[in-house]
Amino acid sequence: MTGDITVAVPLPVRPAVLVVDDIEANVVAMEALLSTLECEVVSVRSGNAALRQLLKRDFAVVLLDVQMPEMDGFEVARYARDNPATREVPIVFVTAMHETPDNLLRGYGSGAVDVLFKPVNPDIVRSKVQVFLDLYLGRRRLRDEIEAHKETLAELDAFNYSVSHDLRAPLRPLNGFSQSLLDDYADKLDEKGVRYLTRIRDASQRMGQLIEDLLALSRVSRQELRRQPVNLPSIVESIVAELRAADPARQVELVCGPMPPASGDARLLRIALENLLRNAWKFTQKQATARIEFGVQPGPETVYFVRDDGVGFDPAFAEKLFEPFQRLHKAADFEGTGIGLAIVNRIIRRHEGRVWGESAVGHGATFYFTVAPPRRES
Repeated sequence: MTGDITVAVPLPVRPAVLVVDDIEANVVAMEALLSTLECEVVSVRSGNAALRQLLKRDFAVVLLDVQMPEMDGFEVARYARDNPATREVPIVFVTAMHETPDNLLRGYGSGAVDVLFKPVNPDIVRSKVQVFLDLYLGRRRLRDEIEAHKETLAELDAFNYSVSHDLRAPLRPLNGFSQSLLDDYADKLDEKGVRYLTRIRDASQRMGQLIEDLLALSRVSRQELRRQPVNLPSIVESIVAELRAADPARQVELVCGPMPPASGDARLLRIALENLLRNAWKFTQKQATARIEFGVQPGPETVYFVRDDGVGFDPAFAEKLFEPFQRLHKAADFEGTGIGLAIVNRIIRRHEGRVWGESAVGHGATFYFTVAPPRRES
């Protein structure tokens, strides 16, 4: 048997309008007025019923009568605005009260976006409701696109993590066997052969480091962010202590004053600071003595900075610093993969902050960053 296959595609859910009026004739009239619009009309006859509906589902707009028994429209609007789950729903009062400045101000003061006085003009009501329907559909499309984008990014990040993880397996024997050949058979090879093997091993180690950095970049995106007060100077001092222990010959002065705790994830902020401080340590290595400073820039916004007196960079390339694989110095002069600042950028963005760098060649570099302040309980 042959023929076309029909796939049922679910129709998009129409936006809903909530009509609240205690008089049945008014409800019927409003339902008829809105019947030409692409929306679902939900009608209730009391304020309590309206609040229950608002908690059940989303509405593009509420057309709310004011003069109702038990709970009037002003009270319904105030309850809706006080509830985080319903405070964003637009409310339009449709009332038989006299059109006076006081009634207008009371309506807007209760949280309404508009006040219509009866008798209403049907064309005006339809036009206003259509605006809210369009806004609702636009928000819904944007929300769906954001969710789809997040899902795509998560899948891509998982793919990158998997590929990077799997690439480590063939590198281990490549590095290991290259070293074994150098250890056991170097005397049987000429100078060129030893040089080739050394270059193979160095390349495999660089690739291994690059893969590790890519995995680190992926991990900071996947790791759950847990906000708490964080003592950044303490973290800075511990990182520099580790750098000194690994490179005891260096003479590096650390300047780090007290400051209020930051709000963020201590583990992620440590990773960000570690990358910034390791860069400062690396790019001051050609100096007999060096200075690294961590502090807060005065101003209305809390801006942290890591400053060094190293080789600096060309400010013309400042915008590219935080992209993966971007290097502003030759690998022969300073080792690295160009992932560190990309990791910093991703961590700071997860903290709803921003990061930027300022420098001049030969005059050191300063990297600034911000994090979102602690959220106040509503």
